[in-house]
Amino acid sequence: MGDRESSADAALRVLVLRRDPVFGSASACCSTRSLFFGSGPGAEIVIPGSKSITNRAIVLAALGDGVVTLKGSLWSEDTEAMTECMHKLGIKVEVAPDPDVEANRTITVHGCGGKVPAGGTEEQPLELFVANAGTAARFLTAMVCLGAGGVYRLSGVPRMHERPQQELVRALRALGYRVDTPNDKLPALVHGGGARPGPVTVSVADTPSSPARCCCPRAGAAGRSPPRRARTPTSSPTWR
Repeated sequence: MGDRESSADAALRVLVLRRDPVFGSASACCSTRSLFFGSGPGAEIVIPGSKSITNRAIVLAALGDGVVTLKGSLWSEDTEAMTECMHKLGIKVEVAPDPDVEANRTITVHGCGGKVPAGGTEEQPLELFVANAGTAARFLTAMVCLGAGGVYRLSGVPRMHERPQQELVRALRALGYRVDTPNDKLPALVHGGGARPGPVTVSVADTPSSPARCCCPRAGAAGRSPPRRARTPTSSPTWR
């Protein structure tokens, strides 16, 4: 950006950097802003959605009750991988074009009420391919632990198999779930066991905190306390 950057270009740059997606029951994962430049004509810009927020919203909607419509959801390799995994799990997800942004979609998720369909067997596990989607890898690993028995195999592209999952695996094992992986990375076999009572503590700054906070409330609905935030004098904030 040089000294001659126009006021419109500067305003647009600030707008993009300060994107503020909105997430609610009828979720908008993108943001619409109006820009006015002095006395000249104004412009309304719709910013594409966030793949990270979209994938989190899909998991929350899938674990919830009833039907949830996610508007302004970004359609990317990561969100497509998450949607395909939901289909493999037997959770109904419908995808329709977005009328405003070509890159977005309107996604309708039919919640399973916390009752994740059962997986396969150890010899023939239910295959869930997450491609290179880190959000899908982490959240689905936690989500299928709530499954009604059976075995799920999560895998991705070679690069995904290099990414560490140690803290997430540790947290799930601490709750009594069986996660088979020789190096705490994908591919991994996860044995569904339904909601299991018992405490677990994860740092809010670490990888497993978001999946734990999304999936633990469903475990709470089945008889255990929801996660709570705790702070110790010698560590960062944690969820228990």
